[in-house]
Amino acid sequence: MIFEKLIIKDTETFNKEVKKLKKRYKHIEKDYIDFINSIKSIDDLGINLGNNIFKVRIANSDKNRGKSSGYRLISYLKLIENELYVIYIYDKSDMENINENEIDKLILDNFQN
Repeated sequence: MIFEKLIIKDTETFNKEVKKLKKRYKHIEKDYIDFINSIKSIDDLGINLGNNIFKVRIANSDKNRGKSSGYRLISYLKLIENELYVIYIYDKSDMENINENEIDKLILDNFQN
């Protein structure tokens, strides 16, 4: 699926994590923007974890080691409205992986009405 116009929406949780990570990694915002600008199709969103939740690797330019030791970004794609909600970002050196229960909690925390 190729995106004609994808609307990117940051969540409060994501913004808090970026603020924390920015203390160590000055270029995190540029790395994030570079990733957003590279999205052309659903394949660019990374691994589909199910229920339109994706996890993608993003290079950390402050480390100069590529995507494998960079950031992990969790997002939720709302296809009907062509919206991508960026939910959470973490550095792989801080957390190897994020489990399904943690992702479910992030979704609930960010989308409760």
